Amino acid sequence: MKRVFNWAISRRFCGRRCRNERKKLVLTALILGLGISVLAQESAKPKAIRWFKDNSIMILIPAGEFQMGSDRDASEKPRHKVYLPDYYIDKFEVTNQQYLKFCKDTGHSLPSLLISGVIPSGKENHPVVGIGWNDADAYCKWAGKRLPTEAEWEKAARGTDGRTYPWGNGWDQNLCNNRTSPYEDTVPVGSYPKGASPYGVMDMAGNAWEWVDDWYKSYPGSPVAFDETGKLKVTRGGAYFYSIFLLLTTARHPLPPDDRSEYNGFRCAISADKVKINSPQ
Repeated sequence: MKRVFNWAISRRFCGRRCRNERKKLVLTALILGLGISVLAQESAKPKAIRWFKDNSIMILIPAGEFQMGSDRDASEKPRHKVYLPDYYIDKFEVTNQQYLKFCKDTGHSLPSLLISGVIPSGKENHPVVGIGWNDADAYCKWAGKRLPTEAEWEKAARGTDGRTYPWGNGWDQNLCNNRTSPYEDTVPVGSYPKGASPYGVMDMAGNAWEWVDDWYKSYPGSPVAFDETGKLKVTRGGAYFYSIFLLLTTARHPLPPDDRSEYNGFRCAISADKVKINSPQ
């Protein structure tokens, strides 16, 4: 059954004929035929929504410019401005529980950790790993979403102030799951709330590498031009067994699309213009 969230808003209409009458409008929020509930409502673009197809929370990243890239590494050069329209991105990495439901619904092949069709006890809310790019893409399409672009991922991770880690410019090993952590494994998504990005997006440093949509190629104006289109896709964010230099918000990690490493996961995104607000007929 579709679920929708209804709310009433009032608006004062001015003019001689309307005599300051109030007219109540009831709006029904619908997304691509999938119900959502509004978790925070400020205007027609709520700051957070729940996407019922995969029971995920999505965060609004507002339109505007941000600084992408850095002058640290050739693959990240040059630092440049990018404008992005509004979009939503999953607050958390896709979990084992969510991915198993997708596989059961579609018959998609299971990753090694879930090969028995059962999630190991206690790992229901860990990020799914052992995922290739095509697996991630298939899940996003099933959910009615898509993979984020590199630019979308980076803006969601660093905001508009050009920070080097989601939480700021200084390294803090206690704000993400990294190689100095005691677990030597993934942890449940959202385990480091103080390490959230400026928008409240979780685990954008460490835990699992995250596939993005783009092929690996140099940025415009890079001193070293390269283009691995058709060969290498990009992952972002580092993973639990990687150094701090690969957990930077700007770090790019190229992999063949069929790489199903135990470190590879993902999250989904959707353009805000796909979030439709329709008045009932």
